[in-house]
Amino acid sequence: MNVEKLFKALACKWRIEILRQIAKQNVCICELEALNHIDKTTLSRHISLLENVGIVELKREGQRKRIVLKDPRLMELIKLAEQIAEKTKEV
Repeated sequence: MNVEKLFKALACKWRIEILRQIAKQNVCICELEALNHIDKTTLSRHISLLENVGIVELKREGQRKRIVLKDPRLMELIKLAEQIAEKTKEV
């Protein structure tokens, strides 16, 4: 994964929200659909992009697919970016 692809993948509020939910607990796609109130096709596209970039991986558990964050440090990066964004708003 290169930095440009990483930041491009994070440049969407829906994907960041999906990552927040995954970071709390490994969830299945059906759970994310209910939590985010977005249609399955749109959610699937977001998850596919995150998987192709290497941010998440899908793990099959029976008939369900769980989404797992590959590197939890990513959430620290998102938090830091939010703090920087907030600080620059003040200026």
